[in-house]
This record gives sequence, structure tokens and C-alpha cells, in this order.
Amino acid sequence: MIALLMALVATLRLGEGKGHKHCRQMELHDLCETPQGRECIQYTPDMQPVCNQFRMNKATKTTTILSIETVPYWDAAPPVILLITGNQTVAPGEPFEIRCMAEGAPAPFIEIVYKEDADLSPVPGSVSNSVDIEKRAVQTMMAQTYAIEQDEGWYRCVAKNGEGVIYEDTYLTIGDLCDTVVCDAPQVCKADYDLGIAECSCPFCTWENYETDPNLYCGTDCGVYYSRCSIEEEKCKGVDLDIFHDGVCSSFSLPEYSYEELQETEVYYGDEVELACRGTPAGDTPGPEPRIMWYQDWGADMGGRELIGEGNTITYTVTLSQADIVCVGVHCPSAPLQRATTDINHFRLAVPQEPTTPPTPSPTPTPRIITPEPLSSTEPRLYESTSPYFIPTTPLPPTLRADGGSVCQIMGDPIVSTFDNRWYKQDGVCTYVLAMDCRFAQWFVYGRFMQYGETSALESITIYSGGSVLELQRGWIINNNGEKLKVILGEEKQFAQMTYDFDGEFLTLKFGQGNQIRWNGFNGAQIVTSPDSRTCGLCGNNNGDAADDFTSRFRRKVEDPYALASSWSIRQSRVCLKNELEVEITAEAKEACSALFFHPYILRCHDTIPVTDYEVACARSYATNTYAGWRAECNMLQSYVLQCETRGHNLSTWRERTECTELAEVQKFTIDNGCPQDFPPV
Repeated sequence: MIALLMALVATLRLGEGKGHKHCRQMELHDLCETPQGRECIQYTPDMQPVCNQFRMNKATKTTTILSIETVPYWDAAPPVILLITGNQTVAPGEPFEIRCMAEGAPAPFIEIVYKEDADLSPVPGSVSNSVDIEKRAVQTMMAQTYAIEQDEGWYRCVAKNGEGVIYEDTYLTIGDLCDTVVCDAPQVCKADYDLGIAECSCPFCTWENYETDPNLYCGTDCGVYYSRCSIEEEKCKGVDLDIFHDGVCSSFSLPEYSYEELQETEVYYGDEVELACRGTPAGDTPGPEPRIMWYQDWGADMGGRELIGEGNTITYTVTLSQADIVCVGVHCPSAPLQRATTDINHFRLAVPQEPTTPPTPSPTPTPRIITPEPLSSTEPRLYESTSPYFIPTTPLPPTLRADGGSVCQIMGDPIVSTFDNRWYKQDGVCTYVLAMDCRFAQWFVYGRFMQYGETSALESITIYSGGSVLELQRGWIINNNGEKLKVILGEEKQFAQMTYDFDGEFLTLKFGQGNQIRWNGFNGAQIVTSPDSRTCGLCGNNNGDAADDFTSRFRRKVEDPYALASSWSIRQSRVCLKNELEVEITAEAKEACSALFFHPYILRCHDTIPVTDYEVACARSYATNTYAGWRAECNMLQSYVLQCETRGHNLSTWRERTECTELAEVQKFTIDNGCPQDFPPV
């Protein structure tokens, strides 16, 4: 008998997958003294079982009913898996959980098991005289307080009812992401298990560091540090810093500065010029050597100074006909009471002008952008942000409310403005959860972002609500499982528990309890929900606090917009591209956007909806626009006008007043760039 048993075990493929699963399949746990709390986890080459202690805590499984409703029997349908935890990596000893959410009528049975243990047999249909059946949305969760190597493998979520069976798989990897990462000291490896990446970064000081070295130190920036570790941490980040002396910094005398005169009498384009300024500690209580900063001085009318370097000397390449370079000494930069900046010298570099024959004047072309009359408003307009991540230039107002609801906008390059009005540049190219009901899972809104040339844009939106699924595509197309729903200008239509209408510019779809989406048919959308609705996704959590809008799918706060987007991607097993495009905002882009957003007809909304961030986003979208015949500045103004109208302003003639593209041309462009349709809405 034992020989036969070992022969059966020999037929298993050793080394492929985890041995404990083979043990479970062959029901051989009794070979490992199960009553003493041990189990078989794998086999040796000579077919002897290797045993291990049972877990103190077995995986817990819980099932929650999210919603229940009664529907007629003819609405019976197989289950649909709405959400499953994507592939994940967990460090040994850390907790993990796998969630799966499904909906069906009749109510589905749902479970998460090892892939090879999944039962895909159908559920026998029930016999009932009732004309009504129960429809449910159900969530199940498998959770483990700590992970061991044998947990790694494929897991399968199975949902079934009398109408059919559906399943979806996810893979759990148990391993330390830092095992293969080598960092140069003093950097250490840090792993982000949400994104499945590990990278080198500077270590953080802990209380243990302060306890072992409780002394105070005065740094070379005149800052007071509570441990040597604090200074080492800053040095690791690339800060020019060291210990000046032990203890608290005293009051230091101002340094003396000097500079070297220019040796070149003439410079030309492409020449490299060596510039030098120095600072020397001086006075009765000389302090640390000051820092020397170098700036390109554009003048107050052109945006002020731009930092171009640091250090006693700098090599400047001549690229302009005239440049003012300023060296500035900074004394005690980290001590607010002692900090002092001194302009040491202005170096003026000018390229000699060669006499040329004046060209024959040509007729002045008609400008594409008509500049409005000078405004009396002195509101500043800033354009410093050319980062790939959108950085607001002014403090944001409280959450914008529209018709009693909260508003999230996706527009332009693309830029996202959350329900709590936090703005950021969305660099991911994938399908993401834009917003969903995180309290009752009654509705979901997905957005697909695609690459177009060097930039990306929102291409379509999919809405799951009330058991129905509709996709809004380019060209104002509504896709219902491959069938195009009829869209008629000025006429409201109903589909299942959703309604939609088209006003010539926006396709509005209403769903759930007061939710709606307004789709411009090309690359912009507005999502409106109740202020009391708790949401999650790229549009934030709608709690009135923009600070915690960057919350990942795993309920962790992140700082990077791409990390936020990656955690909300629909298929985490698929690599989502990152379109981190550096954009130079040109003078033409600034002029085009300023002319529109500060048009007298638009000024009436400025007090209600701050315009600065829209204007900066407009300039970026203008600079990245590659569509012939498409005015990106008018597209961004459309988003601003939509927000103004939801706050009660009537700007219905904005296209005519600002001389933006006529609506008929926009409609033709939008339909031409969508999928072919036999009966377009206009």
C-alpha cells in the first residue's frame, strides 16, 4: 500500500508550483502527524515528506452582501465580476488580502480558492412559481495575517448562479523585492509593494538614531540638527551640508564677497564663459562659508530670475544676444533669523551685432489670436510650472459644487481636477477607475487613456450602474455591448435605469441617485455625484479634504500621481505606460490662452471659479496639441465654461464672443475622429 502511494506521488511534477498543494491534492497530510499540528508541504527527491508546523492563524474568508434588489425573472443573467484584487507581491511575514466583487441575478455564489481547487461546475437552476428573482452584488475576501512562501501561486475567484459560471484569476508573489537591488551607501533599498517596485533611496532617521546620538550639531547651513543621522540623511539627498561645530549655532557675522572680472572682451553664440564669485567668512564671529547661487535675470516683465547653477564658479554657454547673469551670496540659508542674501555682481554678456541689409517688409499676417483690450484687473498670471506633474500655482478654493453635487473634471493633456478640487497631471496610459461608489458599490466609472503622438488623452468612459454597462466613445457614441444606442439632438432617451440626452456639445448620461457624466465627445468629461457619496479612484474620495485625495486602491496615501493611477488600473497584470512628457510652454501658448480666459465676456466668472490653473493647463495642452484643425485653447475654455455654468453663470454665447471655433466645425471634427456611425447625432 505504501509503495503504491509513493508511486502515485512520483507521478506529480516536482519543482513546479508549491509542494503543499500537491500534498493537499493527494490527501497525504496524515503522513505528517496531523494530530500533533504538522502538515506536509513538499517532497524530497527520494519521496520523503517534508513537514512544517501548521499556521497559528489560518486564512480568514468573509462574504458581504453589498446590495439586494428584486427583478423580474426575464432579467436573469450570469454573474459579472466587477472587481478583483490585481496581481500583487507581498513580503514574507506581511499581511495580505484578496478581494473579489460580483453581481448576478439570481444571487450568485462567490468564493476565492487556489486555482487548481476551483469548482467550475454549474449551479442547477431552481424551480419557482415566482415571477421575481433576487439580484445581489456580493463581495468576498480572503485575508491572511502573515505570508509564507507556500502562499505564492494562482488564486481564482469563481462566481456562479443558475444562469452560468464566471471566474477570474490573480497571482500572489511572496518575496522581498529588495533581494535583487544593490544600492550604493548610504542609500538603502525601499520597496513599494502596491506598485511592485523597489528602488534605492536615502534612509530615514528613527528614534533609535536620536537615542544613540542625542547631541545637537550646528550645520554648515546654520541649521541645528538633533543627530549626526539627520545631517547624513540630507547629504545622501545631495545637499551640500556638513557639521560646522557641536552644539547650537551662535550668531555669525556676515561674510565678505568678491568676484572676478570678465576676461573676454567679445563673446559669440556657443562660447563658454567662466564666471566666478566667492564668499569668505569674516567679522568677530565668522560663520560657515556662504553658498553662491547663479541666476539668469530676465527682468521683472519677463518672469524675474531663473536659477541656473550653484557653486563658486560656473560655465555659461552663450545662447542669447544679451544675457544678465547674477551671482548671489546666501548666508545661513537654514536659519531664518540670520539668513541674508547679497547680490555680488551682475555679469552682462552681449553678442556684437553685425550690420545687415534690412529685409524687404512683408504684409503683416492677420493674427490667429485676437488680444483683448487691456484689463483693469491686476491679478497675476503665473507660468512657471513646466513639470510633467501639474502643480497648482494658487491656493485652491473649497470643493466646487454643481446642482448640489461634487464635480470631478478630466480635460486636455490630460489634467484631472478631483471632487475635492485637487489638480494633477495624469501621465498613465491605461484603463483606470475614475470614480466609484466605495460605500455600497452601486456604480463604477472607468476611463481609458490612450497615447496620441507624444502626449495622451482620455478616449472613452465606461459606466457600470444598476446592472447595466454603457461606454461613451469619441464622436458621442454610446456603446452597449457592441450595439450603438441612438442619440438624437435635443431628445432624452432611457436605457434600463439610465437616461441620456445630447445638446449639441455635451452628451449627458444620468445614473444612480443623482449622478451624471457630461462627455464632450472627444477628450473631456465632468463627473457629478452627491456631496454625501464616498468615492474612490482618480477623482478622489469626495470628503471635502483635498489633502487625502491621493489614496491608492489599497487605502494607502501616495504622493506621486502616477503611483495613484497605477494602483487604480483595471488590469494590474498589464504594464501601463507612463507618458512623462516634458513640455516647454511657449509665448504663443501663453498669448492664446490669456486672450481667451481674460476675455471680457469670461471675466464675469472669475470670482466664482478661479481661472489661473485652467490657464496654465490650457498653455500646456496648447503646446502638446498635434491635431490639425483642433484649437486646444478653446477645448480647455470649454471645460472652464462648463464649470461656470454648473455654478449658475450663463455663458451660452462664449464661442461667438471669444471667436473660438464654431460649434458646427467642432461637431464635424469630433464625429470624424470617432468610430464610423450610420446615424450621427448631428
